[in-house]
Amino acid sequence: MYDNLTAVIVTRKWQLARGFHAVELQTKFRSRLPPFDDGAYVDLVPDRANYGAKSYALCSFSSRPDAYVLVVRQEGDDDADAASPDFPLNHGKEVFVSTPRSDAVPVEDRARSILFATDVGVATIAGIAKRLAAASQSFELHNFARSPERALYRDELDKLRGQGRVHHYFGQTTGQISQIVSHALSPTQANSQIYCSGPSPFVDLVHRQAREWVYSANVHDIVLGGGESLS
Repeated sequence: MYDNLTAVIVTRKWQLARGFHAVELQTKFRSRLPPFDDGAYVDLVPDRANYGAKSYALCSFSSRPDAYVLVVRQEGDDDADAASPDFPLNHGKEVFVSTPRSDAVPVEDRARSILFATDVGVATIAGIAKRLAAASQSFELHNFARSPERALYRDELDKLRGQGRVHHYFGQTTGQISQIVSHALSPTQANSQIYCSGPSPFVDLVHRQAREWVYSANVHDIVLGGGESLS
């Protein structure tokens, strides 16, 4: 399934928000890891058999060439409404990481960019928003979280308000999320660029509605983690 995997060791872990950790992965022999753009993500594999792979967003605040920092769900989260945790990433655990990948961000003055994020997907969408802002491209971003305490990257997104419109939503039901997505997309032009990231049910919801308005190639899906429910 994967041709290029690098063995890494979990070296640090710290809390980013309620229910979410940052996890630092370092190469075993301090070798350099491939660089990546804001909004990039990797696949993590628990063993070389390539079973149980999951995709994780990369944090851009790590400047070490031999380490990546991922956003993961916290193991043992006691929030009854929380998404199920990812596989354990305890200190000293060896895992295998793929080469980072990221979606292209077209720079078109007349194209509208609409971004949707929830859960760990906000790390990827925040990176894409930063790239759009750096290119002086306006955008509209919709971020969903179960509560303010569980909202990742909220401050980082708010700093981008000068370039784009940023909306936060807390505690929305699946039906309410669907209505917000529908309102954000209708009407929009067929050449609009739609980016969505999070667990598969959320990405599927946005994708279905986006395909009613824009070209298929303009819908950028980034599925992270497993298939948890939206509410």
